[in-house]
Amino acid sequence: MSGLKATPEDVRHAYRLLLGREPDPDGFRHYCAILTQDQPAPGVIAEYLMESTEFRERHHVLTKADAGRRPEPGVVTLSCQACTQAQIESPTFRYWAASLREKPGGLHRKLWEWCYITQALYERGMLEKGRRGLGFAVGTEPLSALFAKMQCSILASDIGEEVARDAGWVDTNQHAASLEQLNQRGLCPPAEFAERVRFREVDMRDIPADLRGFDFLWSSCALEHLGSLQHGVDYVLGAMDCLRDGGVAVHTTELNCDSDEHTIETGGSVVYRKRDLLQLAERLRALGHRVEPFNFDLGDSAADAYVDEPPYRGRTHLKLRLGPYASTSFGLIVTKHGAPV
Repeated sequence: MSGLKATPEDVRHAYRLLLGREPDPDGFRHYCAILTQDQPAPGVIAEYLMESTEFRERHHVLTKADAGRRPEPGVVTLSCQACTQAQIESPTFRYWAASLREKPGGLHRKLWEWCYITQALYERGMLEKGRRGLGFAVGTEPLSALFAKMQCSILASDIGEEVARDAGWVDTNQHAASLEQLNQRGLCPPAEFAERVRFREVDMRDIPADLRGFDFLWSSCALEHLGSLQHGVDYVLGAMDCLRDGGVAVHTTELNCDSDEHTIETGGSVVYRKRDLLQLAERLRALGHRVEPFNFDLGDSAADAYVDEPPYRGRTHLKLRLGPYASTSFGLIVTKHGAPV
């Protein structure tokens, strides 16, 4: 599929689907010239049109690349929910994107995950001075540095480098082997970062018994890489032991957008179905934990409908193809034994 080249008919189809009209002569000539020069895949033409002012006005997309506004503390807005364009372009998520030195409103699910985790913790009072946080499989993500800047004490963890290298995480710059990699963006002053952040090798399938008493913990699309659906469930359940009563866990993972029956159950990247997540919530609640309500809305914009195909080079990357299934990021918020304090 990666060798498929767009045709003039693909241009016409993209105009009809995304702009609701036939292509104008100048626009059609412009995109046909791109076909001749670059030989792009059909999805690339769609991405160009989705970046146009006409598309953004038609679909009510926010066009101003502002930095949003700092959310009001204590106002709970997030549930267990899927990544959508509307949310990533909200003022709150724009604020956190700018805080992470990312492009506010950027249509990438990884940015959504980081903003979702941050906002979920922030609105539950977890990102305050003196709070203790535990990050699993942090890779080179910037969350540890952001939380340290907000005066939290952080234990950032990842698997050992040899295991990560065998899994391909080192080659793709998704593994952390030292503290230096966690503050590459300079989000936290170096002296404060060194004081507030520690790093430790931790296998999510075998969490050390001494990791206890944290105010919050998080993982960003990591639990689906533990080898099976069951391994990911076991991790989420076991990680609750790391929290004090009232502590908050926030995880993101893969949601199957196509099927609630069939999915990828084992391997390097599994994909959770709606029913898998609901069953996990039942098990957490049976243990006395509170799980936020579920919202499986997948969004209704053209960007929400677009599925990035391997090798995942699309400018729009809210959903991607994993095996035969379209998948997107889904967030879980769990409070240990009741309300946070």
